[in-house]
Amino acid sequence: MEKFCAPTISYWKRAFFVAIAIAVFFPVTVAAQITVDTTISADTTSQQVLGANNVTITNDANINFTGSGAINILTFTGVTITNNAGASINALGSGNDQAIDASNSAVNNLTINNSGTISANDNQTIRVNNDSNFTLTNNVGGSITADRTAISISTGGGTITNSGTITTTGAGNAIRTATSIGLTITNNAGGVISSTGTSGVIRLDQNNTIINSGSIINSTSVDNNAIRLDGNNNTITLKDGGLVVGAITFDAGTTGNTLKLEQGFGQAYFYETSGTGSFTIEDLSGNTAVKGSAGSVGLGAQESVDELLGLRAFNLRSALKRYAAAPAIFKEDKLWAEPFSYYSKRGTNSSVLGYKNYGYGINFLYPLKQHKLDLIFTVEKSELEIDRNHDVSRTHLLAGVNATDFADLGDWKVCGFFVAGSSWHNGTREIFTNTTSTGKDNIVANFNSKEIITGAHVSNTFNHKSDQLKRNTWHTELGFTFGYSYIEDYDESQFFSFEERHLVQGSFHVGEQFTAKINDRLTLTAGGELEHRRVLAGREQTYKVSDTIVNYRHGSFYESSAAGNLGANVSLDNNTLAYLHLDSRFSDQTRGTYGASMGIQIQF
Repeated sequence: MEKFCAPTISYWKRAFFVAIAIAVFFPVTVAAQITVDTTISADTTSQQVLGANNVTITNDANINFTGSGAINILTFTGVTITNNAGASINALGSGNDQAIDASNSAVNNLTINNSGTISANDNQTIRVNNDSNFTLTNNVGGSITADRTAISISTGGGTITNSGTITTTGAGNAIRTATSIGLTITNNAGGVISSTGTSGVIRLDQNNTIINSGSIINSTSVDNNAIRLDGNNNTITLKDGGLVVGAITFDAGTTGNTLKLEQGFGQAYFYETSGTGSFTIEDLSGNTAVKGSAGSVGLGAQESVDELLGLRAFNLRSALKRYAAAPAIFKEDKLWAEPFSYYSKRGTNSSVLGYKNYGYGINFLYPLKQHKLDLIFTVEKSELEIDRNHDVSRTHLLAGVNATDFADLGDWKVCGFFVAGSSWHNGTREIFTNTTSTGKDNIVANFNSKEIITGAHVSNTFNHKSDQLKRNTWHTELGFTFGYSYIEDYDESQFFSFEERHLVQGSFHVGEQFTAKINDRLTLTAGGELEHRRVLAGREQTYKVSDTIVNYRHGSFYESSAAGNLGANVSLDNNTLAYLHLDSRFSDQTRGTYGASMGIQIQF
């Protein structure tokens, strides 16, 4: 049997000298644990190890550590890491390195406040495991970057609030959770969470929440994932102004996930979704959201058809009144050409979008004395600016007749008019969408419509002479107007399509017009009108989003208004007439409409 022999003294001497040599030529730095609140103000290449409860480390310098865990947190709770503006925490190694390593399962209540730079050359920049109360605040100017995954959370939750940038450039995600429960990611306006890699931007497991007011961008391709849910019961809320670039994916077999849109009433959007998982859509702004991807479109141009048709009928009646008040010498057997302009505005409420409407044009009238008729031809150009960046440029043509003396009923006279024409509409609309590299798209719509406007009234004229140079006239009018509009079917790019629509409306008005002939040259007019208008047929608009049919019947289909006018006609000589007329109109639907016509009539 072999005997066991104790090492000799010379053996221990040799071992001692070998250890000294290794220490001299291959030094090993063992970081001391930080157990009290500490501020780092000088650059260092040493690992920072946090080894006490409720300790705070504040970094005002550059921590550049080659290895795993530039800041390593042991089994402690309540640790706070603050990385100030201009400071950095960098893991410079390769392989399994982290800038902040909180992977120990006993770490809890970790808080990270970043206004500087946190980065890792490889693996995860921030790694958290089993912390259900993790808090990360990435402030404006703060940057968290990784070659793989920027923020990795396993079996935990908490909050991530981003106002800076969180970016991955490699095969990982900007934010990734695994079996994570209860993580809330709030991306504020101005905040950017992005990926230039291949694995998508945000990937979540279950019971998590994303609230996006900033930008979530897959810079590689709009076909790659911006948000991927591979677990159940997650909620995504996309708020007004927030952008998403890349697909929103619901993995097969997932249930209980919800996509909420809060991008403002009337805002159009189209978000492409992928995957076969089950999810629901909610629009928190009162829009009609359509599933089959996720889309909605503002109906401002559709539900305002009746109002704008009613405004054109009012403008036409006003033009005929101005024509009637002009001196006969400038109308008989002569072409009357009257330039006009107007502006109207409507405010937004819970069911309709606000708009601004500008218009200008020329009314032409030519009398056919033998038939007691006036030929009417109107050319008009208008610009409709609807809230939520939707503009429609329109060109209108109307032609018809005006019967100035259709019939007499004692002291009352019956008059009427009939015009018909076409309008050409060119629309542009800005939408939010994850199918473009900017998160937005400008889509167009070109379509035509046909209109008919007709009306009749009975009127009584009372004259009073006070002297040879002054003559006052009171003109009372009771009448009705009908308007019809046919809008053909049309598409707004590939996102939305609208079915044809027939709209019929009627109105009743009562008015009083006062004309004062000051002298042989000057005539002044003033008047007022009350009108009630109501849509009689065609209230419903049918449209499609991704081939899903929607029937829209919201809006106000009636209007009560009060209008007033002032005017002056001045005969400069027997061949020249100068005139100026002002109109205003207020209703329970619009904040106001203001119009003007002015010009000079010259006989040749």
